[in-house]
Amino acid sequence: MPTKKRKESPSIDEVLDAMCHRDSVDPLQMDAYLERLDEEWTAGARDKVLDLLRRRDPAAHSTAVYILSHLATEDDREVLEDFVTDPTVSDIAKLTLAPVLRELNSELAEEGLVEYLNDPEAAMLQMQSRLLELVGKSELGVEAVLEDVLSMPLERRLGFVDWLGRSHDPRAVHLLLPLLENQSTRVVMATIDALEQLGSLAAPQAIPALNHLLTTSSNRLLKQHARAALGRLTMQAAPGTEAQALAEAARPAYPLYEARVSFIDGSGSQIIMLAWKHSEETVKGINLLCQDQWGIKDCYSTDEMTIERWQRLVREMSDQGFTNFVVPPAYCLALISEAAALNRRGRHKLPIAYAIWRPLLSAEMQQHQGQPVATALEPQPFSPELLPLVQKGGELFQMPEFSSWMYEPLERIQPFMARYWGTIEFPRVPPANARGRGRSHKQNQQQAATDQRQALETVVEQALEELIDDQWRLLYETRLRRQGQLFAFAGRRQEVALIHAVAAALHPASGLPLKEQPFVRALLSLSIRQGPFRILLETLDKDELQPLPGDLFPPR
Repeated sequence: MPTKKRKESPSIDEVLDAMCHRDSVDPLQMDAYLERLDEEWTAGARDKVLDLLRRRDPAAHSTAVYILSHLATEDDREVLEDFVTDPTVSDIAKLTLAPVLRELNSELAEEGLVEYLNDPEAAMLQMQSRLLELVGKSELGVEAVLEDVLSMPLERRLGFVDWLGRSHDPRAVHLLLPLLENQSTRVVMATIDALEQLGSLAAPQAIPALNHLLTTSSNRLLKQHARAALGRLTMQAAPGTEAQALAEAARPAYPLYEARVSFIDGSGSQIIMLAWKHSEETVKGINLLCQDQWGIKDCYSTDEMTIERWQRLVREMSDQGFTNFVVPPAYCLALISEAAALNRRGRHKLPIAYAIWRPLLSAEMQQHQGQPVATALEPQPFSPELLPLVQKGGELFQMPEFSSWMYEPLERIQPFMARYWGTIEFPRVPPANARGRGRSHKQNQQQAATDQRQALETVVEQALEELIDDQWRLLYETRLRRQGQLFAFAGRRQEVALIHAVAAALHPASGLPLKEQPFVRALLSLSIRQGPFRILLETLDKDELQPLPGDLFPPR
């Protein structure tokens, strides 16, 4: 019988050739390529990556920087600095390396790099032209550039904004509009000036953006500046430009393909996914991470992703515990609107990626404004008829959608974990040669289990008294009603009735003692029993292993 040939790993050249067309490469395959390069990094792979920078090919340059940003360490800094000082390397290749050098804390990352350019002025103009070409292609390009810009010192940031205004290039508008939101007053003022400097080139996009600024900002100085610039832009533009610009801003640039949400996890976090049809075979969109005490915490873009790959992403998220399903677009948009309002109330900065996608989201909201959708079940007053359902509240934790629900904040419940775990005596296993002790050992185990249950009950009673206040009850009552609405969309009516009843009992006005609410008791019991493992997992998730907080296992 012939033996099966082992599949050989691709050569480094084959890997790099595939990565130069990485838009068509699956994310898992991309990870495998990076691992392959890492294996051969100092044995030739690093030199071949740097050879990509010697080509006159923007895709090769972009691939080299992508790889170096993932694999280069401070051990590579000297090699990269030698590359930059090599007079045979093109100026564009050197400038392309600047972000990687900055990450490695190289002295050549900023002004030091200019000294080794053959023609600094021409190189800068060429780099700027390439940058505008990049942002003109997609939202991901805009996001990549703006993240780099926002890491600059303020004066350099202002200089960049000024250059955009003087560029007389309509693509500069893609970078300027997001800078009108969630930036310092000086940056926003400079951005308004830059848009006005672009004049009629910027008017179709700038007029709706400045109108949005006027309706959302509470900064009087900014509003005066924006109103004056808006007036001058409108006067410069052809008659009817303002009305046409506002009408176009109210129409989404792409047809909506799908709206999805995940269930709410134990910290009140939820993922919202929106995709628009970019072509017959591709979609583009965003994944928003929202939290019910913060607002929008993060925003991830997807660009020209095949529909098959989008569907695979959805499945992978479900496999990772973020069960998600299709919901009405109006519901998704209402969630996003509520989350953004939370950011504003709490003065939490919105992610720059959200500012990039905000015009498209606003257009969708205008399209669906006549379709109000509740984001939570209506509050229900508690009545004795609900008591049979309330008594089944602990059953919620048997559902995967509630598996992560535990007491928050974690640090407040840690003393109760210590009290419980400090009472446990782990029974000794009898020697293998001990005879006639099996029954005695079994009785000891049963007694230990009984003692353990009693100890847990005692600590849970203490936690009920000390941890659960009206503010906590209102938070979790709202969280339950929001989760219940998701079950309603999923068509799970029995679960909706159970969640609704448990939420009604949890409300401070219900009058039902906490001791008689199995949901709260089960939540505290799980949090106390599983607490040490939860802390361990959170510790392992950090970059470096840290000692476990608190004295979870005090000496007896």
